[in-house]
This record gives sequence, structure tokens and C-alpha cells, in this order.
Amino acid sequence: MGSLNGVHVPPQPERTWLDQALTFLSTIAHWLGQLIVGIVNRIVPDLISEGLVDPIGYLALLTIVLVLIGVFEALKRAFYWIVGLGWLLIIIRIILEKLGV
Repeated sequence: MGSLNGVHVPPQPERTWLDQALTFLSTIAHWLGQLIVGIVNRIVPDLISEGLVDPIGYLALLTIVLVLIGVFEALKRAFYWIVGLGWLLIIIRIILEKLGV
């Protein structure tokens, strides 16, 4: 049991990696919200209240994740086409070599 200037301070549980990850995401969302609210409120003063910083930040973070997933899906499709084309060209080359062309 710890004490701080004679006051009992209960032991703090050790923070897990999940706690740290969630704190990190919360901080990033808060910063994004502050950035967006700051920019919008510079354009139109007092349009967005400070109470919406965190919800806007979380929504912005989810939007970024959604866009990244879309980009990776598009890249995945492109890679399938590239690999498929590569195999097709290899097969054509093997056939042409066997035909003596």
C-alpha cells in the first residue's frame, strides 16, 4: 500500500498494451477533432462547439481508416491483375519456345 504525504493511495493497475493502444487512438482522434474544428471555426467563427471535438475526431479517424481500406482493396485488385498477366505471359513464352518461334 502506498501513501502520498500520509494519504493512502491505492496501487494503480499496470497498463496493458490494449490500454495504451486505445489511449493512443483517443489522443489521435482528439487532435484530429481539434484540427478540423479549428479550421472550420476560422472560416465560420463559432460554428462548431468544443463539445464536438472528440466525436468529429473519431469520425475523421474512421473515415481515414475507411479510405485506406479502399486504397488497399484497389491495390489488391491491381496486384491480382499484374500477377495474372505475368503468368499468362510466362505461359505464352513457354508455348512460343516449344513451337520454335
